[in-house]
Amino acid sequence: MKKILRIFEQEEEEELTDFQKILALNKKKISPYDVEFFNSEGNDFSDVITVEQDGLMFTFDGLEEYLRFFFPEEYGEEGSESYYEAGYYDSMYRRSWTWDFDDRSYDDWREGVIVEALTSDHLQIIYDVAKIVQPGLLTAFNKGADGKLQVFGGDGVDRVGSFLDQVDTRISDDITTSYVDAEVAAVEGGIEKYIEDAYCNCLTPVGIENYSERHCFWKYKLHWGDAIMLYPRFGTEDDSLLDLLFLAISKERISHLEEYYEIQYNVWDDEAFHGSFDHNVDNDLESFKDRVLEDYNEGTLEKYFSVIDKINSTVGFDKYVKVPNSNVTLLIKSVDKETLKVKYALRDSKTYNVKYGESYIDDILNMVYNESLFDPMDYRTD
Repeated sequence: MKKILRIFEQEEEEELTDFQKILALNKKKISPYDVEFFNSEGNDFSDVITVEQDGLMFTFDGLEEYLRFFFPEEYGEEGSESYYEAGYYDSMYRRSWTWDFDDRSYDDWREGVIVEALTSDHLQIIYDVAKIVQPGLLTAFNKGADGKLQVFGGDGVDRVGSFLDQVDTRISDDITTSYVDAEVAAVEGGIEKYIEDAYCNCLTPVGIENYSERHCFWKYKLHWGDAIMLYPRFGTEDDSLLDLLFLAISKERISHLEEYYEIQYNVWDDEAFHGSFDHNVDNDLESFKDRVLEDYNEGTLEKYFSVIDKINSTVGFDKYVKVPNSNVTLLIKSVDKETLKVKYALRDSKTYNVKYGESYIDDILNMVYNESLFDPMDYRTD
């Protein structure tokens, strides 16, 4: 009896290899509660891995944890740019990422990008307003062969943008907000599928399968049959299961996502953009039309628009114009709706000295187009 007990104790103390554990678990000869798997560095990843009767279960809090665990070379080095990118992708997937569209929106408006996105219906509303309050702007429009209204080139785009800025303080902000919202709609609609296509089932070739029918990046399983196949493919029966698993993943050709700031261009949905932008800007411009025509009909804006029209048809806004027989250039900045005085800047091209002033448009045009005995830099009202 003592001899038998000694033999039994020796067999109990004999440690099974990972491969033997897998075979025993697969045949249900041992309990998963009695089994642990470690990599060659002694890590069992118990915060992620659970040993179950039919295989290893991997549980993640989301995409970020999923990427850093399964792809340590790409996303696991703490402090690296790619480490943070895993978090960026996770935020995009959860739709909590702050896109940089708002940061670029001011330049998009000033450079005419947003005005160029306006549809024929949008331009028709602007045309109808300009026809009443600033007829000089109508030369910026053209009706194409298809009957749709267009804007002539870069100069026309600038003129339409300036017109909107000048006649109503709200409309450029309203349209810009609608543009940014539409950009977000254009990328967020496809970002989830784009990321899932890249990563949700990319580990199936090594035997790791998504265990949830509804969610990606939550629960994954490596069944024992697939775990057994890792040994003839990547190692020997003496190797650690986890070492072989990560080796198999590293050898798999995974098409990783591009740089996070490039994703917006690859998932862009033009139909989603216009579905949002066109509808919202329709509302923005209809409200703009009501506000402007109401003020114009009351007579409060008629003289103001007359000044605006005169500036647009002569020196224009926000561009330097040379004053004849001088080293001075003039830039018109804005018009005060109450006083009708024009705010402008005078710059000496030799000294680069700039002076600012206010005056009536006829006086300014007289300075620009008629020779004067005085220095233009002295012609100003602070």
